[in-house]
Amino acid sequence: MDTPFLPLQDIFPIRTTVTDNSIRIAGHSLHKLAKDFKTPLYVYDAATVRENIRSIHSALADFYPGEASVSYAAKAYFSAKFCELISVEPVELDVVSFAEAQIALNHGFRADRIHIHGNNKSYEELTLAIENDFHAVVVDNFDEIEMVGEVAESLRKTARVWLRITPDMRVETHPHTETSARTSKFGFHVVNGDAENAIRRVEMQPNLNLTGLHFHLGSLLFDADVYVAAIEEIYKLVLRTGIHLKELSPGGGWGIRYTPETPKNPLENWIRPVANTIVGICRKHKLPLPKLSLESGRFISGRAGVALYTIGTVKEGLDGEIIAAVDGGMADNPRHALYAAAYSAAIVDNPNGEIAAEPVRIVGKFCESGDQLIAAAALPRPQFGQLLAIPASGAYQLSMASNYNLAPRPAALWLEENEPPTLLQHRENPEINSWWLT
Repeated sequence: MDTPFLPLQDIFPIRTTVTDNSIRIAGHSLHKLAKDFKTPLYVYDAATVRENIRSIHSALADFYPGEASVSYAAKAYFSAKFCELISVEPVELDVVSFAEAQIALNHGFRADRIHIHGNNKSYEELTLAIENDFHAVVVDNFDEIEMVGEVAESLRKTARVWLRITPDMRVETHPHTETSARTSKFGFHVVNGDAENAIRRVEMQPNLNLTGLHFHLGSLLFDADVYVAAIEEIYKLVLRTGIHLKELSPGGGWGIRYTPETPKNPLENWIRPVANTIVGICRKHKLPLPKLSLESGRFISGRAGVALYTIGTVKEGLDGEIIAAVDGGMADNPRHALYAAAYSAAIVDNPNGEIAAEPVRIVGKFCESGDQLIAAAALPRPQFGQLLAIPASGAYQLSMASNYNLAPRPAALWLEENEPPTLLQHRENPEINSWWLT
């Protein structure tokens, strides 16, 4: 019998239910999945991924009268099987490495749906992109203008490029996820004239075709005003240089909810002002509407993923704090250690139990005091052997996982209703696929 699961219902994947007081996703018992595949384990709800893509397209259709596209940022989470599954959806792909690009080409993405980003691309990466006619090489710096031109000339190709513009503005997020300030390592800064100079330099390269401009302000943003201000800066640049802007990518970074305390952040609060700003400027200056390309990694995969752990030792601190250690931690999810990221959690077989008087600190098993997943979780008092589920774990966790303490990276599953789980990535086997054996 299904029962309500209200406190975290809109943070867990959309097909989360509580049946017989145990959490299920897409009809799959998390308890059984943990038994069959061991923990730590990551699961992805296919319907949530698809719904998030659909909702972005729907908002673009509602608010932007020009051509538009949605790109998935591979850095959020990627594997060969995940690539294959997402390639059939109406998304383009942002990659930032040779491996991501090669997997994309080998597992379902046409080259004309791929953009390659990065602030220090290698000749190998640029050659792969230009040889295969990627939709765009997102050029980050003056050295790269020369490198792309050199590779394109050697291949007798014309490379389609976007320039990454840094609008030199602060945004409200963690300093490590801010990408647009004056101190940013990314892109061509506006305030010192680099952005304008970069446009002139690209125009002088016979093997480069400037098709678009791109900026990225940061991650986990909840304020669309910063996007509006950045777009206004971009169009001042367009008007000064007189370029024909065919494509505009205002990046991504729109925030998702990790805890019930986080305010809801509907897509229309982002896409409506972005679209209205572009349309208003283009109408005022009689410019053609560019293709609007939104990037979204976290929004597409973040809520879809859930991390499962087995609770081990439970102790009380000197101040009465409850400390529960799990069998994973910073090796599979370094976000709290890196950004003090906040999360919520549920006991899989007691999600609606009475909350303990004291919050529970969820820590990992690794030899670092900073190995912590949740500083203060509202949970029933945890017990040894229980399963813990942490929602909103689908982005920037497995993709940043490590072998710290020689921990094997966990398995990940794709869940469809009425179908067996699909393995997105194997649990690493230290006896077979581990670098430390060679």
